[in-house]
Amino acid sequence: MTDPNKRIAIVCSSCGSDNVSRDAWAVWDTREQQWVLRCAFDYAHCHKCDGETRLVEVELRETVTE
Repeated sequence: MTDPNKRIAIVCSSCGSDNVSRDAWAVWDTREQQWVLRCAFDYAHCHKCDGETRLVEVELRETVTE
């Protein structure tokens, strides 16, 4: 079971930057009138390293208040 209070960041395994992206497919949902993520692929890119990377999850410890 996932802890709903646990917050994470997805970061580059090399440099720790969260300025990362993944290749993915989005499909147009006519009923919802918006793009919906269909599939995320394995390829990940770090914009700080400017190259392919492996993504890792890190737990965020600070509390966010609204």
